Amino acid sequence: MTETHRSEQPYLHGYEAWTREWMAKRTAKRELAFLVPHLRTGMNVIDCGCGPGSITIGVAELVAPGQVVGIDIEPRQVKAAQAHAAEKGVSNLRFQSGSITALPFPDASFDVAVAHFVIEHLRDPMPALREMRRVLKPGGVAAIKDPYYPAFTFRPRLPELERVEELLAKVRARMGASSAYAADLRARLLEAGFARTQAEAGTETPAGGPGHQFLPFVLQNQIREQAFRQAVLAEGWASEAELDALAGAVGALGERPDLFGFVVYVQALGWVSA
Repeated sequence: MTETHRSEQPYLHGYEAWTREWMAKRTAKRELAFLVPHLRTGMNVIDCGCGPGSITIGVAELVAPGQVVGIDIEPRQVKAAQAHAAEKGVSNLRFQSGSITALPFPDASFDVAVAHFVIEHLRDPMPALREMRRVLKPGGVAAIKDPYYPAFTFRPRLPELERVEELLAKVRARMGASSAYAADLRARLLEAGFARTQAEAGTETPAGGPGHQFLPFVLQNQIREQAFRQAVLAEGWASEAELDALAGAVGALGERPDLFGFVVYVQALGWVSA
């Protein structure tokens, strides 16, 4: 992907080492539990927006000897995914650069198409959904999972936490992210040409449970992320000093015994007519 393309569709979380660190902890069996019962050995799968490839590798293990391809618009993600696959010794997959809105594959190339926390970053979800539909074979299935930000809840209602939430919402809006589209995902799949769909909502608890330190880690690093800081500073929403202070404050949240937070996501399946 060219630098021009990347600037046209910014990515909120950026591409630094911390992003790859927490993304690499994702697994197919956990993040795609709603899809796993529909996977079969020998299926060909495309993972759109594969990131560092941990989910893609898990899918490849589940469908072997079927072939899996992971695409991402960021070369650093592709390189990290290739290294991860080599380390794992998984050979029935490959990674390459590509955009979910212009998939570099012929019609009806895959049995399954996956987009995990990818379409939320797009200004318009429909081109991506139509592309996923295009590359699926008759009877193929698309699996999409994205957050529904309006339902995210964090406690206690500390001023610094509310300020970070405010800035994150502003940056998402500036980047054109589809922060609430997930509630309409089932209807969007039908609009994109899928014959049958199903969807359900789920929750995760990144603070107050086993992942108690995850929320402070993500928020602190998000504030330090270059793409985020550049957007905030360019709009004059905060100063460098305030951002540094906020990073320190949210980083200390993990010490609070009353910290609690849950996030809401939508996961959906769409089938192509057989």
